[in-house]
Amino acid sequence: MDIKGVRLLFDRHGDIRAGWRIVLFMISVVALAAALVQPMSLLPVSLGAIQNFVLLLAALGATATMTRAVNRKPFGAIGLALHHATFKELGVGCLLGFLMMTGIFLVGMGLGSYVPSSRGLTPLEGTGVAANALLWFGTGAMGEELLFRGYAFQTLIQAVTFLPATLLMSAVFVIAHMQNPGVTSFSMVNVALAGVLFSIAYMKTRSLWLPFGIHFAWNFSQTGLYGLPTSGVEHPARSLILSTQAGPSWISGGQFGPEGGILATIALVCATWFILKARYLAAPDGIITLDSVEDLIGPKNGEKKR
Repeated sequence: MDIKGVRLLFDRHGDIRAGWRIVLFMISVVALAAALVQPMSLLPVSLGAIQNFVLLLAALGATATMTRAVNRKPFGAIGLALHHATFKELGVGCLLGFLMMTGIFLVGMGLGSYVPSSRGLTPLEGTGVAANALLWFGTGAMGEELLFRGYAFQTLIQAVTFLPATLLMSAVFVIAHMQNPGVTSFSMVNVALAGVLFSIAYMKTRSLWLPFGIHFAWNFSQTGLYGLPTSGVEHPARSLILSTQAGPSWISGGQFGPEGGILATIALVCATWFILKARYLAAPDGIITLDSVEDLIGPKNGEKKR
């Protein structure tokens, strides 16, 4: 390979350039997902029922490969390390996501936009439905966070800094939802705002636990607890109750669900402000991240290793 080719692929430190690392990550995700589809298709369930598992396993595999082999970091550096603040971040995220969607639902009920009705489930049936919803939305939220706030996003931050990376990845997040049922311009604005919220939640803590908690609890509450569509997709078998929508779609969100209405816009803006202002949410000291230089710093005297 000539000098120009080397400079195109590698930076002055001999590391693969950020753009190529992102390309390698996405290729790895697609390749692993394709490899997983065939064996999983042999399971006695439909591929649609396990698509979140395929996405999550592919994202985990690609993340582990790139983080360890290319960046020479432990897997937890991607934002999944366990530390003293992990359960606080996860708990705050889940509580915030639940409160956001509960507020939307209660206000929507008061305005006549959402009308709940019972499915008549027995306690045993309700437990099964809740477990199904927890598993589905949990794997889906973690898979999406690894894809949109994980390796690709964090590598993009290294290349272009946080704000441009957030705007670019939020645009990609929007594109990924553009084929969903009932999509509107309003709903895409809210999806973009959600992308910004999750990105800020990651950057504030340098961890995926906070954005994952918000993302998971938002989706689980929206459908599992309140029986409304999530990003235009209905999951009646994963809903403890069923809710019908009425009135103007700019309030209810229409076919796209609450994420397509003004109430979600308000909730997302308020949650973003809260995350920015919450002083108790911060990256723990000494946390290893994808771009940290702990491998260059001596463990005791702070001198560079020779």
